[in-house]
Parts: sequence; structure tokens; C-alpha cells
Amino acid sequence: MAKYLVFSDSHNRNEKMLEVIQQYKKDIDGLFFLGDIEGDENVLRNSVPGPVYMVRGNCDWFAQTPPYQVLKLHGHTIAMTHGHQQRVNMGVDILKYWALEKEADIVMYGHTHVPFLEQSSTLTVLNPGSISRPRQSSHIRTYAVIEFQEDGEVRIELCENK
Repeated sequence: MAKYLVFSDSHNRNEKMLEVIQQYKKDIDGLFFLGDIEGDENVLRNSVPGPVYMVRGNCDWFAQTPPYQVLKLHGHTIAMTHGHQQRVNMGVDILKYWALEKEADIVMYGHTHVPFLEQSSTLTVLNPGSISRPRQSSHIRTYAVIEFQEDGEVRIELCENK
């Protein structure tokens, strides 16, 4: 089994994200960050013992991170994007087509600051929400934990950080 934290949209307010990382540090294999960290890429990379996979968000003007990544991990193809180029504020249909073009079975995005999880037999769509500026009705900071099981199953938990 491999366990990863998934964050998005910290907008240079990283104290809560770093607290969560400390909480899980001994139990995680790596981390995904889905854009809008606004300059703290190295702080994040240095806070996790395993790999940190990052993409650039619409507010990451000077970031050296790519606009998207497609990774093969633990028997899955994962497409990562911030989501603004796939117009996720209007829904996830364009994002789903984009993920299928990338031959992904998991697509992760941010941008909306609203957590979202949809799992089907062909595609898992995940937005962990925002760890610093939530926009859903409860206004609770959120992140996700994704576990890749030995049998190929993927377990995802959306978590609140009050």
C-alpha cells in the first residue's frame, strides 16, 4: 500500500498544510499539490520525505512547475492539473475529456476551492478543495488522502482541517 496527501490552493498561507503534513509525515509516501502555492514550492518539497508532484496554478506566475503532469504510479495513470485551463468553474466535463485524452484513470485538479470526488469504473475525479481559502458552504479547509492498495484498488478520503 502507498499513501499520499493531496492539497491545492494554499495561496502562500501554508501553516495549516504544514501542520497536516507533520501529522501524517511518518505514514505517507509522497504528496500531490495541484497549484496556487504562490512561491513556496521548496518549503513544500522540503517538508515531505518522499516525492512531491506539483503543477502550476493560475496564481503561480513565477513557478517553475509544469502546467500539468501525467504520472504512472502504482498501476494507475494520474493526470494532474490546476483546472483553470479546463474551465472547471463551469463543471468537470472538459476535465474528464482532457483526462481521457491523457489515458488517465485518475484526474486531480484544484482551482475551485471546493472539494469534489467522483469515482466510476473508468475514471476517478478528485479535487481536495483548499487548505487555506475554502469556498464550499461550510468554509472548512480540506485536503485528501489517497491510498493505492496492493490489489489495485484506490481509496480516497476527503478530510477536513478545522
